[in-house]
Amino acid sequence: MAPTFKIAVIQFEPKAMDIEGNFAKASSYLRQAADSGCHIAVLPEFHLTSWVPEDPGFRLASMESSRYLDEYQKLALELKMSIVPGTICEKTGPPDEQGIGNVAHFINGETGVVSGKYQKKNLWHPERPHLVSSGDEPHWAFDTNLRREDGRPVRAGMLICWDLAFPEAFRALIADGAQIIIIPSWWFPNDISDSALAINPSSEAVFIKSATECRAFENTAAIAFANAGGLSSITMPVQGCLGRLEIGEEGMLVREIDMAVLDVAEENYKVREDMQKEGWHYNYTLTRN
Repeated sequence: MAPTFKIAVIQFEPKAMDIEGNFAKASSYLRQAADSGCHIAVLPEFHLTSWVPEDPGFRLASMESSRYLDEYQKLALELKMSIVPGTICEKTGPPDEQGIGNVAHFINGETGVVSGKYQKKNLWHPERPHLVSSGDEPHWAFDTNLRREDGRPVRAGMLICWDLAFPEAFRALIADGAQIIIIPSWWFPNDISDSALAINPSSEAVFIKSATECRAFENTAAIAFANAGGLSSITMPVQGCLGRLEIGEEGMLVREIDMAVLDVAEENYKVREDMQKEGWHYNYTLTRN
């Protein structure tokens, strides 16, 4: 029988530039997740600073927030629970032209070390003047401390917010064996133009709901989506959405994912099997070992 694992996605809109207060709130939710028996807990993007790039202190605050990674590592070790602390900005690039990278980390709950790290590749248009993309760096999956029934590690991958719109990113992760894809996000229902909202005021909600479900099915993977702007969810192939927080709601969603469901999805759709075959049609689009 395949094992099951509990995952928590945490949803709240942080106070702008209140790093200490936001960290305290995040820590409280993480402790609640550990008390609920969670194996992994995920915070939203920009959860320490909020996204206020027009604030003169935003760049400095983003740099200061990087020291909290160590605090989350200590907390993961204390709680014996793996943590993805949303995103934490850090300096990137050569010293003479350093920019800010928006980075997600997977902290192993058994050791407290960072098992996986990902810098946001697909930047939303308003982010581009302020953040640096990971560019041509490939998407890689990584081993977690979770184990299948035969002892093999569960592999995970991370994406961030607008990456959800790029199927190529998901395909690259599952080609590298990812079974769980974790997505911290800062995506609000009014993040589009007035002309688009006039056509459909629910446009972004439709986008998020349909994309998270579609990506789970087409990649036979579990999707954990933690969004500051609402509609945080945990989604599985075959089963569909296991639960979703509403827009404007603050809280935590905990759901159990059954690895056997992922096996059943692959038995039926054979997506991973096809991708591993010699001569697969789209081999040239992925970087492989």
